[in-house]
Amino acid sequence: MSRVTGQRLPNALVKIVDLLVEHRIRLDALEGVLKETNPLAHDLYLGSIENLRVRKAAEVEQVLSSLETQ
Repeated sequence: MSRVTGQRLPNALVKIVDLLVEHRIRLDALEGVLKETNPLAHDLYLGSIENLRVRKAAEVEQVLSSLETQ
């Protein structure tokens, strides 16, 4: 039973990574289309992505610092 359970986790992780890669490819393709069809919207999109990255970094830092104090 443990062998079956042990095999499920790597298989699940492979599926998750496959989905993430597939979605990244699709997002990159859509970004290319957006850049060609509407440069202004593309600039707004890039600004939104940068804001999300900054927010994510701040949230990760907050979680990590809260874990260190525990």
